[in-house]
Amino acid sequence: MDPNYLLNALALAQQRRGFCAPNPAVGAVIVDTHGKIVGSGHHYGAGFPHAEIEALKSLQDSAAASTLYVTLEPCCHFGRTPPCTDAILKAGIKHVVYGYQDPNPLVAGKGAAQLREQGVRCDLVSLPEIAQFYQSYQHWQRYRTPFMTAKLAMSLDGKIAGPAGERVQLTGPELQRLTHERRLASDAILTTAKTILQDDPQLNVRLDGQVIAKPIYLIDRQLRLPLTAQIVNTAQSVTIFHAHSASQSTKHELLKLGLRCIALDETPNGLDLDQVLAHIGQEGMHDVWVEAGGTFFSSLLHENRVQRLLIYLAPRWLVHGQSAFTTPLSFEKLGFPITWRQFGNDVLGEMLFR
Repeated sequence: MDPNYLLNALALAQQRRGFCAPNPAVGAVIVDTHGKIVGSGHHYGAGFPHAEIEALKSLQDSAAASTLYVTLEPCCHFGRTPPCTDAILKAGIKHVVYGYQDPNPLVAGKGAAQLREQGVRCDLVSLPEIAQFYQSYQHWQRYRTPFMTAKLAMSLDGKIAGPAGERVQLTGPELQRLTHERRLASDAILTTAKTILQDDPQLNVRLDGQVIAKPIYLIDRQLRLPLTAQIVNTAQSVTIFHAHSASQSTKHELLKLGLRCIALDETPNGLDLDQVLAHIGQEGMHDVWVEAGGTFFSSLLHENRVQRLLIYLAPRWLVHGQSAFTTPLSFEKLGFPITWRQFGNDVLGEMLFR
């Protein structure tokens, strides 16, 4: 039993992170008695065969006496696909090593128990890399709201834009690439109408010559999204959260473009964030990447709606630019340590709320 095979399976799962919701991304490898990987697979997306099935399909010979290494406990219930435990038993696998107990109550501990009852040895081998990988899935299963990662780029003097709010490219290519990698690994992107009106971003993934669209959720209280905004064409889908008082004629025009418009209640601070996150969670989104300005960023912090913060700090002084926050914000007072790393000439500060 070698935990390194679980890391091989994790590398497979990472290939489809951000594309499997409402399912988790999973990877699996099958190892023969000589320690050779003879089968491998990953879950491609909801409705497709699970990682264990793909690994079994890739085998050239019998799986009897082999060991299956899988990042997540095998499922034992009928969903869109049959139970993986049935396929494992049918294939003759005698040993299963899994890296994380599935928090889904339909599976949690039951998948492994079912296999043990049929004489299959099952071992849970916990690795920090796999626990971190399923952190957002665990959060979603527990709260039915997405695990929120909010990013904000600023200069050394705390500015995020030009004097009139115009877009300023603050960070270098290393952090720009990180942004696209994080978009890719997220199930969806959350932004605001103010961000779209100021920057008109594409909010898609542009990596290594590939362009990949992601679902976008937009907080737009009064439906100010321009019909010509880039995200209308660059997003996989656009869902707009708006107030009941928003213009119905504007809503009709947006609906004609294929955008979804969902009316929510308001609070003194704007649209009800509880309703926003509950709706996103109901749609099965585990990981949500937030790209917006300082006002929304602050709202998420003050209302405890964010699980991870990323601060991009560029070695520049804008002096007359737009400040990141309307009121001073002390990260130290939040009570969680910040991890700092250098990316090119820039610095990334990461804070994880536990």
